[in-house]
Amino acid sequence: MIISGPFIVLDKRPYRESALLLRGVSPDYGRVSFVLHGGQSLSKSAPQADIFREVEIEFEDDGTGRELFTARKVETVLDFSPIADNSRNYRMAGKIAAFLLDNMPPGDVQLHTYETLRSVLCNLAGIDAGHEMWSLVQCSVVIKSAFLYENGMLPEAFSPEQNVFLENLVASGVDNGELPECPAKYWEQLNSWLNELITFHQLKK
Repeated sequence: MIISGPFIVLDKRPYRESALLLRGVSPDYGRVSFVLHGGQSLSKSAPQADIFREVEIEFEDDGTGRELFTARKVETVLDFSPIADNSRNYRMAGKIAAFLLDNMPPGDVQLHTYETLRSVLCNLAGIDAGHEMWSLVQCSVVIKSAFLYENGMLPEAFSPEQNVFLENLVASGVDNGELPECPAKYWEQLNSWLNELITFHQLKK
């Protein structure tokens, strides 16, 4: 069956002769990889075959549950390359990419995490979403919260108010909306708590 769907490229490397291996995330396939034949020569004139791009990718799925597919067609949907203009933003994007590639399960629906990643990359790239751009720590908190929530690793908070805050936080990430209000220092505390959860679940940081 020929499938066409969105894919965010988080890693690109040469593969065999003239092909490229593109690794990243899909809302329907979770962590997934594609071989783009002839991609090493195409990449000079086809920036869609590069990291931090959201693309529409066409491939064949034979239903065997593979993680590696052959890309038939790749078209750019959103270009997040302005992230590279700011070294701190680029390093944060790299950390987020490594976290997802190391921990996201292959073959699972990851819609919340995918949409949140898209929102975070928009903020790191300075793409206007109608609200104040998120800080680096806020980007870190938002993507970790979405991933842990989607994979059943985000526990109940200590109070109903905190639960509402976390629910609104996850919703903001998915919708690229304005984040719930809280004191500035709370973002650092929340980031530390999420890091403790990541360690507890034996995920790679």
